[in-house]
Amino acid sequence: MKLKKGDIIIAVILIAAVGFWFYNNYVSNNTEVNNLVIEVNGSTYKKIPVKELKKEQLFHIEFENNRHIDIKADETGTWIEDVICPDKLCQKTGVINKVGQNIVCLPNKVVIYYEGNVVPEVDNVAY
Repeated sequence: MKLKKGDIIIAVILIAAVGFWFYNNYVSNNTEVNNLVIEVNGSTYKKIPVKELKKEQLFHIEFENNRHIDIKADETGTWIEDVICPDKLCQKTGVINKVGQNIVCLPNKVVIYYEGNVVPEVDNVAY
């Protein structure tokens, strides 16, 4: 059986498609969440590698006017344990553990988020 020009072109396209699929699923997306970032007043307060969050850690941040925020983090995620602010919306946010999720406390000017190379699964949701 003799290979024709069309057979070779189809084989090359098939090999390229399988290579592209393999690269996208196993090489480029094989990265994880890298760091937990806590920002206070627009400046980085702490940047913790996720690998160091094997045991639970507590971050206590004091503010003026007798305000504070207690942030807990472990391998399952990060959440606000206690906060002194008017509405406590940041505490009601719950646990975050993926790139793209964040916790924001506007009265205390605190932002908590994960950074990494993972592209979130959902781009946008509208109700």
